[in-house]
Amino acid sequence: MGSTADRVLGVLELFSGDKSEWTVEEAAEALNLPVSTAYRYFRSLATSDLIVSYTAGRYVLGPAIIQLDRQLRLHDPFITAAKPEMINLASEVGGDTVVLLARLYLDKVICVHQEEIGQLPGDVSYQRGRPMPLDRGAASKVILANISAKAMRKLSNGASGLEIDPALRAQLRQIRQQGFAITEAEVDEGKRGLAVPVFRPDQSLEGSLSLVVEGSRGGKADLIAALINTRKAIEATLAIRASMLVNAASSKSSAEEQA
Repeated sequence: MGSTADRVLGVLELFSGDKSEWTVEEAAEALNLPVSTAYRYFRSLATSDLIVSYTAGRYVLGPAIIQLDRQLRLHDPFITAAKPEMINLASEVGGDTVVLLARLYLDKVICVHQEEIGQLPGDVSYQRGRPMPLDRGAASKVILANISAKAMRKLSNGASGLEIDPALRAQLRQIRQQGFAITEAEVDEGKRGLAVPVFRPDQSLEGSLSLVVEGSRGGKADLIAALINTRKAIEATLAIRASMLVNAASSKSSAEEQA
């Protein structure tokens, strides 16, 4: 599994799946580690309150995770640039709508922020913090369509189980060419997903911005136009902030040279 740090993180990742509590022995078996080694890793994570023991040697995620999540909400550049624009987008499109912001996470796509207006019937599977498959749903497919060829090969050849068959490859090519994805009931019955990619100032992919609406709702073109305009506003904010950081670093370097 690589370095000690990688193995400790591997223990922490166990808690991100469907199983929310673990014993040292269970983790050792799942990761093929000696129990004594797993115990050291648990102790290290518990010391930082990343995990806590709540009963008879069973561990769950600890309060440090909440603190890290708060920092992410407050300071992640993608989230902070997108949040006000997502609120405006939800107000603009109206109706019963969920606005999602997502990014690539290992071999999945994960929603990092969402805004809602109205009340869509039934649950929306794309929820903040829930990893979703790369090949289902507009929010995921628009990311998959815009990642680099190298990243695509890595995902296809890795343990993700992702299979890019000719039909999916053709669909991804079309999504990339047209600049948006629309899917019908691919994830949730009776719901339509519409998504656009969001790029960093260097044109590398940051993530996706998407809408989830009822499948019977009309005005697809208007919804896509609203998504594209919002995407442009987010990208403009990201570019301004990146430029400010570069200028600040340049000014600091100049000041140090003159000192």
